[in-house]
Amino acid sequence: MAIIDLATLKKHLRVLHDDEDAEIELYGAAAEAVVIEHLDRIVVGADSVLPAEGEDGYEPDAMNVTPTIVAAILLVAGDLYEVREPDPKLTGDAVLPRTVRMLLAPWRIWRPFKEDAT
Repeated sequence: MAIIDLATLKKHLRVLHDDEDAEIELYGAAAEAVVIEHLDRIVVGADSVLPAEGEDGYEPDAMNVTPTIVAAILLVAGDLYEVREPDPKLTGDAVLPRTVRMLLAPWRIWRPFKEDAT
């Protein structure tokens, strides 16, 4: 399930034509995946009802999407749309932009690092 629909993505990207709809949907899905992976939690639509503790399907780290998470997804999608080829000088730089990290920081799960016992 997409958190952000194609019309919202196109409006954010200021795209008025339908020629790149498939690519824009791909960038939107990729942006959602990047943001959710960064948060390290399950994120569902704003209208979704999450199961309460003790109910089937309860997930303690699950949350409804917030406006800041939507903004972060739009920023990442915009970056994917505008920067179609990676800058060779930035190869290996997998850090999210500062604004995206700022928007997501309150919602991110920080888990302790588990060292390998071998």
